[in-house]
Amino acid sequence: MKPVSRKVMSSSKWFSGDLPQNFGLKKTIAKVQGSVKKLGQAYINSNVVLYDKATLLPLAIRRPDENGDYQFLGLNTDLKTFIVAFDQKQQFNAVIQDNVVPK
Repeated sequence: MKPVSRKVMSSSKWFSGDLPQNFGLKKTIAKVQGSVKKLGQAYINSNVVLYDKATLLPLAIRRPDENGDYQFLGLNTDLKTFIVAFDQKQQFNAVIQDNVVPK
């Protein structure tokens, strides 16, 4: 297993474009949206996590609204991600959507 290290960065790097996500630059206009369903019906008892494929770090966590819909706003169009939805009641396995590209 590879050792993990964490480094504290100033908030100015989030907006200057020094990070792979490039928050605050011209390409930061995209979003990812979708819905969570259980047996064809809207399902709200889940946590939806957006991960960066390059670093495998979670970028954001959302709970679906009353219609089962979720969205992640303000993403870079070049960002490669995957989404995992976890059932809070632990009745179902997690659902994974790979190769999600913000549009």
